[in-house]
Amino acid sequence: MRHEPVLLQEVIDGLSPQAGETFLDTTVGSGGHAEALLKRLGEKGTLVALDQDEDALARSKTRLLKLPGKKIFIRGNFRNLVALLAQEGITHIDGALFDLGMSSEQIEESGRGFSFLRDEPLLMTMSPDRKLTAADLLAMLSEGEIADILFGYGEEHFAKRIAKAIVTARAEAPILTSGMLTKIVEGAVPFWYRRRRIHPATKTFQALRIAVNDEYSAIDEGLTGASSLLAKGGRLAIITFHGGEVRRVKDFFRKGTGTELLRITKKAVQASREEEKKNPRARSAQLFIFKKQ
Repeated sequence: MRHEPVLLQEVIDGLSPQAGETFLDTTVGSGGHAEALLKRLGEKGTLVALDQDEDALARSKTRLLKLPGKKIFIRGNFRNLVALLAQEGITHIDGALFDLGMSSEQIEESGRGFSFLRDEPLLMTMSPDRKLTAADLLAMLSEGEIADILFGYGEEHFAKRIAKAIVTARAEAPILTSGMLTKIVEGAVPFWYRRRRIHPATKTFQALRIAVNDEYSAIDEGLTGASSLLAKGGRLAIITFHGGEVRRVKDFFRKGTGTELLRITKKAVQASREEEKKNPRARSAQLFIFKKQ
């Protein structure tokens, strides 16, 4: 299944890219948003395509190389974007996009245990540079620490029950695959919780992925870096997919570096019902647009 970019037209309208400008896509993924940006930037424009996932970069190159404009592909975490762009001689940008969601390909084809619908090695690493896996965390952390991660990063109400079940299960055998973890979660939560539209392991998998990849600290550092490079009048777009990301974005712009940015969307922009029907991932997406003062 090809990944469909969320809130595509809303992102382009909000960022308002102009011919000849330099834009940064901090999570280029399969290149859906980047393709639309390049078409607006034109032959004299520059797009920096950044992603820590090598497979994602390969997909985006295939999609974008034939389009007009200068394209710079960089593998790395957006928390290091200032240094990574400096290596390419780029010290300012006219706009940047942070799409904090995972692509369909990452979930379905990575083989790294991101999905509770597949039985894969329980890695959840977004980059080969990260050596600590989700299986490692479940093996080494205490019951209380696991519960804190599940509640703090996943807002999982049954965090304590799931953590206890994990510790009980690992005493019998290491939890090494996504399938094993899914069964443990399903067995730990009430029957009614398993019957909901949302899979009962959704929040557990989300929380572990965030912990493994230190995603919240990366968001703070990435937004700080992008803000420092943004030219006056430049715009920053951030797409979030759950409450933790929303709070991180709002907290950043209420204090520190974010105070020099003006929020130009009074309310978070959400997908239309038509888009939600075509792309279920869009249901939880919220778009925030900021402008450098």
